[in-house]
Amino acid sequence: MAAGQRNLLVKLCVAMGVVALPLLVAIVAVVLPQLRAQLHEDRIRGLRQAVETAYGILEAYEARERDGTLSREQAQAQASALLQSLRYARVEYFWVNDLDTRLVMHPHLPKMVGQEMTGYRDVRGKPVFVDIVTLARTRGEGAVAYEATRPGSPDPIPKESYVKLFRPWGWVLGTGVYVEDIDREVAAVRRRILVAVGGALVLAALAGVYVSRRVVRPVRALAEAARRVARGDLSVRVEESSGDEVGQLSQAFNAMVTELRGVVDALVEAAGATASDAERIRASADTLSRGTREQADALQLAAEAVQDMSARVSQGAVAARAAVEAATEQGRVADAGGRAVDEASRKMGDIVQVVERSAATVARLQESGRVTGEMLKLIQQVADETQMLALNTAIEAVHAGQHGKGFSVVANEVRKLAERTREAAAQVQALQDRSDADSTLAATLMRQGTTQVHEGMALSSTAGEALARLLADTRTMGERVGTLAEENARQSASGENIAGRIQALSLASADSVSGVERIARSVEDLRARASRLRELAARFTTPARGG
Repeated sequence: MAAGQRNLLVKLCVAMGVVALPLLVAIVAVVLPQLRAQLHEDRIRGLRQAVETAYGILEAYEARERDGTLSREQAQAQASALLQSLRYARVEYFWVNDLDTRLVMHPHLPKMVGQEMTGYRDVRGKPVFVDIVTLARTRGEGAVAYEATRPGSPDPIPKESYVKLFRPWGWVLGTGVYVEDIDREVAAVRRRILVAVGGALVLAALAGVYVSRRVVRPVRALAEAARRVARGDLSVRVEESSGDEVGQLSQAFNAMVTELRGVVDALVEAAGATASDAERIRASADTLSRGTREQADALQLAAEAVQDMSARVSQGAVAARAAVEAATEQGRVADAGGRAVDEASRKMGDIVQVVERSAATVARLQESGRVTGEMLKLIQQVADETQMLALNTAIEAVHAGQHGKGFSVVANEVRKLAERTREAAAQVQALQDRSDADSTLAATLMRQGTTQVHEGMALSSTAGEALARLLADTRTMGERVGTLAEENARQSASGENIAGRIQALSLASADSVSGVERIARSVEDLRARASRLRELAARFTTPARGG
């Protein structure tokens, strides 16, 4: 017998013992004493009925005495003879004594009839007839317990008697039963009860063995199937041999294994898909990281170029202010030349030099404006590429689903920076267009001024008029060059502002690179966990994947 079966049988026996032991204790301690008491009461009741029956005989003979049919002696003699021969239960008898404890009739003690029984005592020293007379005098009837010998047996045994006083004659009629008979009946009942309980226990044990075998076999099959499932074999199935609780447990176990098999298959599929998605996201993140890093480098270069452009524009503004100062100075020289024509010729040469330098300065300003336009185009190209990169990042984030929320945020910030860069570039382009127009106008004026100076030198006779015109032109040129200097200063400030924004965009791109790298690391961790999940799920064996 298997250990599990023995355990179940032992548990069943213990359970039956737990049920049977209180039952036996209750039978021995409660039922049998109550049964003995009930039998005792029944015997006393039976004795009383027997005495009542014999009492009727005495009443009948006493009635014949009253009606004169018989004398008292005849009536008493006939009644005694009848009672002496009267038996019930085949062996039980009656006796009669009077209130003086004299024995009137006793079928088994004929030699003691007529003797006074005051000194008669049982083996325990109890004065039996004295107690009987005392009971008859005080209560008229009742039960008396004592020990007496059974006819044919020398050993005294307990006996219960019932006596009743027949007052007309002063007789005490009594009969008794040996307690041994009650004990014998109780013992017989005890034996029958114990045999019945023992038989019930044996039948229960046999039924328990049968039931335990019927229960343990499918339970052991379920346990073995559960161990196989624990080892990863999901192809196991137990037989559903009955419709009871064990059969329902087997059916539930099969349903559980089926559901678990579906879960494991779905888990393997999900783990593989997750690993593949993680690999694609990681590749996209690497590409995005490289693109973002290249963008950050390009923005850094653009910021440096814009800063250089701003420096050149600032230098142009300084040169323009110098030109304004020079024009002012030439105005004063022209005033002095009006007073001294000779000095005008010499100063005219200086003016020619100043005008030539101004023309060179204006040419440099135009060159700087061209470089600025190229840088603005570069900035606009960077902004377009950045916006395209942000769009691609947003598309990849949508494809990544829940894992691409970080890409979506980065793409949104990059798109905003690209839009601000484009707006700043448009503002700088507008300023550059105005600066180019002013520079072109200034160059034209410079060329006109140079022509006029040469004509003034050739026509020294008209030096006063030429000097006056030159003075007016110089003032005009000074005002325009001052305006150009202010525009160049504003352009320089705008360039510095654009450079700052591009620098901030470069820093944001660097942060984006860090964020993308963190996302790539997270995706790599996700891919590793998905691979681990797939390895764990691969431990289970399903019919679809085979053993």
